[in-house]
Amino acid sequence: MPNTDNLKSNYQLGRLAKFTGRALLATTFFLFSFVAVAWGQSSLWVSTSQGNTLYLMGSIHVLQENHYPLPKAMEDAFTKSDIVVFEIDQEEMESARAQQLVINKGFYKGEDALEKHISPATFKALTERLKKLQLPVALFQKMKPANCALVLTMMEFQRLGYEARFGLDHYFANKASMAAKKKGALETAEFQINLFFDLTDQEQEMFLSQTLVELHNLASEADKMYTAWQIGESDNLHKILSASFEEFPDLYQSFIVKRNRNWTTQIEELLEQHQTVLVIVGVGHLVGPQSLITMLEQKGHNTFRQH
Repeated sequence: MPNTDNLKSNYQLGRLAKFTGRALLATTFFLFSFVAVAWGQSSLWVSTSQGNTLYLMGSIHVLQENHYPLPKAMEDAFTKSDIVVFEIDQEEMESARAQQLVINKGFYKGEDALEKHISPATFKALTERLKKLQLPVALFQKMKPANCALVLTMMEFQRLGYEARFGLDHYFANKASMAAKKKGALETAEFQINLFFDLTDQEQEMFLSQTLVELHNLASEADKMYTAWQIGESDNLHKILSASFEEFPDLYQSFIVKRNRNWTTQIEELLEQHQTVLVIVGVGHLVGPQSLITMLEQKGHNTFRQH
């Protein structure tokens, strides 16, 4: 007869892997861009050159159903586009292959456990957080620190009433499928999984530790983000979004700057192939001195906000 404990463990591991995949879709490190619940002028940029049009939309990855309908400018950008390009193919991230990658890279094997890889102080902070959530520590012992951070963040999203299924990415991906509109992705599921789980033990612990701190302040940060988004204060938006990276400049380079640089090249290639391109990425990539907007402007693209 099969070992029921192993079957139960494998089933639980599969469910956690799928949940982690959804968390990866909804989370860009410490950038809580999901709380920008008011539509402001910061959310959509347009660039035209040599007969081609590029729309850049700052995505809010997790929203509530009552945040719809979207502004007409967003819907128009979608309608006019020949192709809609996302950070990642959402169906790929939720595929069986991606879930297996998460299991291979985001969970400890054998007798190894989370407690052996983080400091007693971090483990205590995690335990206290889980106690408040009425969740057993054992459920997280097989997760690597980055995985814990992602899952806890997603749980907090849901506690506040936000869902990935209502995020801009999910909304426009479904709409593109129904309209038989061409879709593209700037990164693969494997790339985004590796982005988090190829961090060193020390970096993953910093991620988890900082996440535990950030989650306590989420409600107040939501108000700041709401105001910055509502009145279109890009500088203030950048300040809020990048605050958590202040102590981790190397991670800022990996998670934001290098990816923006890679995306700039891909976007230019897309504009050579399509007349009108809509690119939807996390809003954190579109603000600040090393933003995707700035890099495109340095390449000669004149961008302006679409009202």
